[in-house]
Amino acid sequence: MREIESAAVALAWGAGRILSEQFGKQLSIEYKDKNQLDPVTSADKATQEFLAGEITRLFPSHGILGEEGSEETDPAGPAPDFLWVLDPLDGTTNFLNGLPVYASSIGILHRGRPVAGALYIPWPTPGGGFVLHCRKDGGSRFTQSEGSPSEPVSVYASEKPVGNRLIGLPGHFVATTRFGKPVGRNPGELRTTGSIAYELAMTACGVLQYAIIGAPRMWDMLAGAIAVQEAGGTVMTRLGREKQWRPMDSLVPTWNEKPPTLKELRQWVAPLVAGNHQVAPLVAHNMHSRFRPVAKLKQAGRKAWGKVKGKKS
Repeated sequence: MREIESAAVALAWGAGRILSEQFGKQLSIEYKDKNQLDPVTSADKATQEFLAGEITRLFPSHGILGEEGSEETDPAGPAPDFLWVLDPLDGTTNFLNGLPVYASSIGILHRGRPVAGALYIPWPTPGGGFVLHCRKDGGSRFTQSEGSPSEPVSVYASEKPVGNRLIGLPGHFVATTRFGKPVGRNPGELRTTGSIAYELAMTACGVLQYAIIGAPRMWDMLAGAIAVQEAGGTVMTRLGREKQWRPMDSLVPTWNEKPPTLKELRQWVAPLVAGNHQVAPLVAHNMHSRFRPVAKLKQAGRKAWGKVKGKKS
């Protein structure tokens, strides 16, 4: 795992160089949707091509699941035991608009379990960015420049949300979800960055006290989620049709019985709440929909109609 983590760090620096060189320049743009809301640029593609090429060279028996790949180009058959999950540029819209809030995310699974990761994060340091990296049971660390010593990071420590500390929420959260009383009226200062990987990295580093991620794909969250765990935190999730939140462990609990295909892994999606061991579960269990289920609405309607009939009689 040390070898894999070390390779991921070197790859993250390489990805950072490519992205830094292209930031602010004219880029070719394509869109994955008809509404032109999901862009992919030449920077995304160049970064993924670099990462995939190096991984294949260093670990020829490992598999690769990259955001900028497709079901048509993914190899058929079960996924290999070791799988590198790549988001070459998370925060493409920010990148296109000249906002240096993005990440290059490299996560590694072993039979469905997160085991290592590295993220390049642009930052106001002499080198223009840092790499956050981790491996299972090895802690999370950041490196300010290539070859320099790494330093440990940790999640923000508190027993409950702190009103004047930052939190990461989806843009639609306030309109669709409310917090229960245990979280209080001061859940924290809202920030929506436009990059899931960036917000998870900030949570691992203690900049955000917690982050709620609505529906990430595996490449959006993998490296950042294990970074939070290894920084002394917890990532709560609900896989498949689960109704109850639980600490994240395997992303594919059935892997050993039936290894999934890359096509199946492309469809993976699950909500997350990341933070310290006290706050993440507290927040996860105290989020409630602002929309009442249909059954409850019907029940309320019958009660209201009963009261009307009673008054008429």
